[in-house]
Amino acid sequence: MLLMQSEFAQSQKIGLVLSGGGARGMAHIGVIKALEEEKIPIDYITGTSAGAIVGFLYSLGFSAEDIDSISQTEDFSNWATGVIDENFTYYFRKYEDNSSWINLKFSLDSLIQTRLPTHLVNSVPFDFALMELSAAVNAKTGYEFDSLFVPFRCVASNVEEKSSVIFKRGNLAEAVRASSAYPFYFKPLLVDGKLLYDGGMYNNFPADIALSEFQPDMIIGVNAAGTIPEVSEDNIFSHLRALMTTPTTFSVICETSVLIDINTDQFGVFDFSKLKEIIQSGYDAAMSEMDRLKFYVHRKADPELLAERREKFRAMREDVKIDRLHIRGINERQAGYVRNVVKPSKNPVPLSRLKSSYFQLVADPNVKAIYPVLEFNDSSGYFDLTLNIERVKDLIVQFGGNLSSRPVSEAFIGLQYNIWRKRAYSLYSNFYFGKLYTSGQVRLRMHTPARIPYYIESDVTLNQYDFFKSSNAFFSDQKPAFIVKSDYNYGFNAGIPVRNKGRFISSASYFQITDNYYQTSNFLQKDTADKSVFKGVTGELNFERNTLNRKQYANQGTRFQMSIRLADARERSIPGSTSIDRSIINDKHTWYVARMLYDNYYKRRGKLKLGFYLEATTSNMPFFVNYISSTLNAPAFEPLTESQTLFLENFRAHQFAGFGLKNVLMLRSNLDLRIEGFVFMPYQELLRTDDGKTEYGSVLSRRYYIATANAVFHSPLGPVSFSVNYYDDRPNPFSVLFHFGYFIFNKSALD
Repeated sequence: MLLMQSEFAQSQKIGLVLSGGGARGMAHIGVIKALEEEKIPIDYITGTSAGAIVGFLYSLGFSAEDIDSISQTEDFSNWATGVIDENFTYYFRKYEDNSSWINLKFSLDSLIQTRLPTHLVNSVPFDFALMELSAAVNAKTGYEFDSLFVPFRCVASNVEEKSSVIFKRGNLAEAVRASSAYPFYFKPLLVDGKLLYDGGMYNNFPADIALSEFQPDMIIGVNAAGTIPEVSEDNIFSHLRALMTTPTTFSVICETSVLIDINTDQFGVFDFSKLKEIIQSGYDAAMSEMDRLKFYVHRKADPELLAERREKFRAMREDVKIDRLHIRGINERQAGYVRNVVKPSKNPVPLSRLKSSYFQLVADPNVKAIYPVLEFNDSSGYFDLTLNIERVKDLIVQFGGNLSSRPVSEAFIGLQYNIWRKRAYSLYSNFYFGKLYTSGQVRLRMHTPARIPYYIESDVTLNQYDFFKSSNAFFSDQKPAFIVKSDYNYGFNAGIPVRNKGRFISSASYFQITDNYYQTSNFLQKDTADKSVFKGVTGELNFERNTLNRKQYANQGTRFQMSIRLADARERSIPGSTSIDRSIINDKHTWYVARMLYDNYYKRRGKLKLGFYLEATTSNMPFFVNYISSTLNAPAFEPLTESQTLFLENFRAHQFAGFGLKNVLMLRSNLDLRIEGFVFMPYQELLRTDDGKTEYGSVLSRRYYIATANAVFHSPLGPVSFSVNYYDDRPNPFSVLFHFGYFIFNKSALD
């Protein structure tokens, strides 16, 4: 009898079943950690959705401690939230920021049809990580899930047939990705012609599959899904969930089995910021059931033998080398473009080296979606990489702007037409309409993928700024504008990338700047304004490195920019009725402006993120005909969003340094409280003389301050901001601004 009991204990096989649950499903890590500590063996794993992800990692030979460590990394957070690591962001292919809220994309042959998005989160980081983690092991085990470190099964849902799909062999990354395609969160996956969604839709607890596939002697089931909220009249997602999912019965079927029911209701389905607490809840729940588990489990796992077997299995993960590249979903000319980006060489390339160029392709404006598949080729001894690509629609229409409590609101519309062949072409135009700012731009760009990619571009830009005296009357009649600044330029630009995060741009343009202004605020409706016109040519060399996470009110990343601009222009000034000097001036000027900008947000400590801002400018710009003309065209220090909408004489100089500190308290992932303070130090400030001309002040004789306290809600359309701002040495130093949208303008002629 003792011999029979011993043989039974040695032969006893235990299956682990892991439910879905989104972020809640990471509680499975804590359960496995408890099982390993108490030497409970795991012979088979079956999982759905989040359970499939945890089971996938364990079946690849990662221990519970390893998986716990992985879940705490920034990489894991990026997989869950769709953020691309800043080391792989490709800034070169990013178009200039504008004030758009929404982008509508149309096909040229069907202008009245477009598509609603099927998902909220970009799955690209997750897709690549699954492939990268599993490719070598998947090939070494012959694409059989029974040959993994622990035999593994996962479940997806075929919504067309309303049935579950069981993965037991084939591409492991595809299987897990399909199993975790949570509706409207991740994009569904097309596998063998079938559109697959999250396995939890029809089977969120696959104990029946564990029993039929593995016939274990005992099942340990783990339910981390939490309570599903009832259908609410005002909650559309609860309606969709009810329509699309089948209720799950959490039962382990066998008599000699244990269900570990984890209370995860206090955590959100997508609350990936609380993984430590979620994992701990799984560990605690498993330990509370440990006596029952030990009653049924008659054998123990030897930790030393387990570690030895794990180390041997993980040695399979050698570097993957890619030989052939197959491209699907686009035409042959577009495929040639993709090859030049991803793998221009015919020689085998390690996946670790190809990763950077893969994410360059992800950033390409012509690529809407991409899904990679790696398969081992027995004949070549290397891997084949298949890229399934969906291209962006031909025509993009953008709408946006800014709604503000001050008379600086504006509307924005943009149009872009893309042509994608062996080179990429884009024709882009935009228009801004507002009381402060009116602008139009047309830009034609050609991008060439090569060993050193480059673009060339021509553009025409017209800008007009109206700077009013302080007023909150949105629709009231105004006196003639105190200052109206107009410029237009015809330019030619060329750019090359500088690694992944930077780009170098050279530009040349012909420009004309027209300034209409009064040199006094005491003018009448019948008075005529002074007019200064500058016509000339300018050239610029510009290097920029940018990893900021938002186009306005960023709280992560770095921006570094250095530029030098040369300008040669002729000034013609015609005095108005209020001018002291009544003579017409014609003069010729040549000058340079060199600028440096550094904006950095440091790694956060808890909910607080610290930032540092530095800007420095040096120039030999001459004085123009009078003080207003000189200050209006001088380089400006504008670190606040609102400061870009004001004509601040004290914060303009030919040579200056400005720096400041930013404190960003992230109350929620989309809600920030910002407190920022800056110091502006002109080397020599610009002063008005008695006759309205300009002179320099004493060296380093003055400092000026800017500060803001700002609450920002990052809505899906754009930021909603309420700020109290302070500008030093003004009659009314404080201002209040509420706005929804972006203050982003087209570049001016001398920016």
